[in-house]
Amino acid sequence: MTRFPARNMVPEFTVFAPLLRMTTKYGLSAARAGLVEDLKAAYPAKWEDFEAAEVLGEDVFGSPKPHPNAVLNLFLEQRVRFALPFAAYRAGLGGPSALASDKPGTILPRLTLASIIHGMGEIRRAMTHAAHGIAYIGNLRVCSERACLLNAGINPTERRMEALGRISDVLVKKSEGDVLSSLSLGNLLCTSCAKLMKNGHRDCRRKLVWARLPGLLGWEGWEGV
Repeated sequence: MTRFPARNMVPEFTVFAPLLRMTTKYGLSAARAGLVEDLKAAYPAKWEDFEAAEVLGEDVFGSPKPHPNAVLNLFLEQRVRFALPFAAYRAGLGGPSALASDKPGTILPRLTLASIIHGMGEIRRAMTHAAHGIAYIGNLRVCSERACLLNAGINPTERRMEALGRISDVLVKKSEGDVLSSLSLGNLLCTSCAKLMKNGHRDCRRKLVWARLPGLLGWEGWEGV
């Protein structure tokens, strides 16, 4: 099969979708496998692949970018199993109004819609709780850097707790959006403290969200997709 140029060799969604359906319908297994293979970097099933990805989700199809629901519906219809958890997560990032879209091709099956809404709520609750733990429990340290908010020499106890509150607010705000992506605390903390916070945040994303993502959004574990 001749591979497609540009954007990780994936064509526009309006081209990709009928190609995938056609290759499935007519049993063109090699062509279908090539199309599906080109999706794997953008719809990772392993944490390491997620961290290494340069393009994620529906962005891989270029412009015009498809609605995440339309992509998820295609994957459900064509049984692109490995991509379902991350495609569902991307759909969930749009919030309830986008998830409940009634535009052609974007209406999700009722049980899928309910699972995503419930799962995204559970993800945000878990990360909000973890964010407070990262700021108030895991990294209560004294820092010698003058510009760092955790410098106890600059901040008395009450000021230091206020600083931790600001850090927690940033982490909690992050939990309202794409919680799987990393964040920067470089404007609040020194390099060393920011690295500790970043590592704690990474562990939470990997263990609390990624490892549980399929089950939270309506599928079995990663082994079953």
